[in-house]
Amino acid sequence: MQYRKATPEDDDVVVRHYLLIWESYGTPADHFRADAEAVTRQFLEEGRRDRALASFIAFDGEIAAGSGSCQLHQMPYPAALKSEHLLQGYVWSLFVEPAYRRQGVSKKLMCMILDYLRDVGCTGIVLHSSEAGEALYRCLGFEIAREMRLKF
Repeated sequence: MQYRKATPEDDDVVVRHYLLIWESYGTPADHFRADAEAVTRQFLEEGRRDRALASFIAFDGEIAAGSGSCQLHQMPYPAALKSEHLLQGYVWSLFVEPAYRRQGVSKKLMCMILDYLRDVGCTGIVLHSSEAGEALYRCLGFEIAREMRLKF
């Protein structure tokens, strides 16, 4: 398995994997926007420009076995603290093709993401986990945080 930082030429893979995450959650096809791919591409472009977005890909030969993406977290409140005290990274995508699961691909991708976010100065990292990913994230030192939600 070869691992590397993705380039804009890899956006097809990153977009496909991101949308497959939603499919893996059982999201009905009619819930996707008609322009879901275009919106995701725009997110990648803007993120690279404005939020230090980076993606990492695992290749088995020519096959993209998995990918993960992260960026500086856009805080939903005023950033009153200096960045050296509160600069959050956000992991917004981690996907491994079913044939490559349980082989350490997601852990290696996450380690690359953690190293990258540490290198750009993050003091912490936020992610939202599926049940399937929780054990991996706990193994890497993540803790469950309290969050309140209300659905309408």
